[in-house]
Amino acid sequence: MSNILSETYIKLLNNIILPIGDKAFGGDYIKHLKEWNQFDLKSSDELAEIQRARLSEILTHAHETVPFYKNKIDKSFTDPYQTLKKLPVLSKTLLTEKREELVSDQFSEDELSKNFSSGSTGVQSYSYSLPKDVFLNQAIQRHWFLWTGYRQGDPVMQFGISPQRTLVKKLKDIFFNATYVNAFSISEEDCKQLYLKLKKKKIQFMIGYPSAIYQLAKWMKENDKKHQIKSIISLGDKLFSHYEKLFQDVFNKPLVMDTYGCAEGFLIAARLDHPYYYISSPHVVVEIVDDEGNEVKDGEMGHVLLTSLTNYAQPFLRYKLGDLAVRLPKNEYPESPQFNYPLLKKIVGRETDAIHTPTNISLTVHSFTGIFEYYEEIVQFKVIQTTKENLLIEYISEEQIDLIIKEIKKKLDKLTQNSMKIDFERVEKISAMKSGKPQIIEKRI
Repeated sequence: MSNILSETYIKLLNNIILPIGDKAFGGDYIKHLKEWNQFDLKSSDELAEIQRARLSEILTHAHETVPFYKNKIDKSFTDPYQTLKKLPVLSKTLLTEKREELVSDQFSEDELSKNFSSGSTGVQSYSYSLPKDVFLNQAIQRHWFLWTGYRQGDPVMQFGISPQRTLVKKLKDIFFNATYVNAFSISEEDCKQLYLKLKKKKIQFMIGYPSAIYQLAKWMKENDKKHQIKSIISLGDKLFSHYEKLFQDVFNKPLVMDTYGCAEGFLIAARLDHPYYYISSPHVVVEIVDDEGNEVKDGEMGHVLLTSLTNYAQPFLRYKLGDLAVRLPKNEYPESPQFNYPLLKKIVGRETDAIHTPTNISLTVHSFTGIFEYYEEIVQFKVIQTTKENLLIEYISEEQIDLIIKEIKKKLDKLTQNSMKIDFERVEKISAMKSGKPQIIEKRI
């Protein structure tokens, strides 16, 4: 696509196609995108006031309409933050056991969207939201993308884990000029073809799982290939420093953005112009707490608790995600940050080493969760590589599920190109890591 055609299409997408889509689906995507672009211009005091007002509103809503919280929130509260701290921590176990009580009585489950967790912890769970909330979340995320110089309609290579692209998603790929790459497993031949697409389509932006982008970058390094990328936007996976180092080499010093979110509908934070993460404070309250749920001092590591300020269908109040993080002390804030959102100093992730098959295919945690997440019968699972050719899958289920295991094994055999012996073992418990997340991939070689 020539520069003139490219510029024309970008204007067409933003001025005609997206507004028509907004009216057709009633999602207010453009309205939300403009609102978040305005938030970027606010002072820290203005952002704090917006968050405080929204927290008061969601707490009042929870008290009035959510059975679980009716007797846990004092309707005459004056300080929303102190009121929030008095509420119980919402664990994934509590989310499952009290699911019906946690949904607002203003809505029936039939009119709500069911959102399955990514499964990267190995624990299957889901939550509810209003169907229109997806447009808000897309606006928040895409407004992050715009920080990097990306424009809606620019050619982009997207690395995702949807095993089958629905018609709606395929249309989205077309309209947003996205080349979609299945990040499940990437072979050497795949890397070669992806590199050719980068050149042919003159792609300068990459979005998606950094572990998958890393596999392409590694192939390019090994084959002495380079390509100019303006920015790489990391999401859904851990962005390791050695990934970034290689990206800087083979993609000619791109801007690398790291984002932090979860499938329960939180767009939590994003890193851009310094080592710290801008918290989406009009959308979420982030608490960093100790094992007892008490807030730790800024600069100290603790468990991440999230409170959604936008999900009125199933208010998430003090949701324990299972991550560890550190809030940046105010005296360490950069002198001239690009935005005035509050900052996280560090998001403590766990190593999710890729499993390399004998046929040189790299499988990440999401290669497996993309399969297991569709089987609710499996409560939790863990992948153990015992030798280069052997995998052991430990899983927890309430009953014997031989037919399901057989079906999963067939998919894993296809994923590994029948190059590994895969065994399954039903267990009663899978030990968690310090962060509270089960270790989904373990290497014993």
